[in-house]
Amino acid sequence: MAGAPKPAKIKTRDRILNTSLALFNSEGEAQVSTVDIAGVLGISPGNLYYHFKGKEAIIEALFGAFETELRQVLSASIEKPLSLEDNWIFIYIIFEEINDFRFFYEGMSSILERCPSLRPRLARLLALKKSTTLAILTSLQSQKLLAFQSDEKERLADRIAAHLTYWLQYRAITEKEQTDKARIQDGVYSTVLQIAPYVVADRAGDLAGAAAYFWRQKP
Repeated sequence: MAGAPKPAKIKTRDRILNTSLALFNSEGEAQVSTVDIAGVLGISPGNLYYHFKGKEAIIEALFGAFETELRQVLSASIEKPLSLEDNWIFIYIIFEEINDFRFFYEGMSSILERCPSLRPRLARLLALKKSTTLAILTSLQSQKLLAFQSDEKERLADRIAAHLTYWLQYRAITEKEQTDKARIQDGVYSTVLQIAPYVVADRAGDLAGAAAYFWRQKP
């Protein structure tokens, strides 16, 4: 159509980040070099170096974008309490975000050694995962959907926060060939099972139904 505006051209910097994320997730970050990234993009290594002074700089930029998105997701449940059923969807969304950045979770120890500035930022994200989980559990408890004794709620929040952090690393070893959908559904299903023992008797069927749904959805 004459006079129609042309689509906005993606900046080289953004192309580098998008391509790096795709390669890191599919091949494993340790297996991808900046030369590989430049080759896929069809640019010179020097052009890539102009934007990022090495692979660690790319990782730090990707972490920044992920950190912003995950913080927005984790804050949503605190601002507005969710029903029991809505929380399964919320957990699914969290795992979607984590799966999009799975190269970091799968290679976390190695990456943190090379990018030590990410360690305190990750620690703050872990704290937010736990506080968000604790807020969800407290909300469900106040609705008399869950019941806890002593320090069970605090301990469960710890376990779920750890689950959200290390599940992909575990699955990368035990089930390397999972699809994105199966990986996410698997993570949600495992989370639901951790909450199951604390659901009050007359709502146990609802939780069992949710667990069965996520299990059936796995290809």
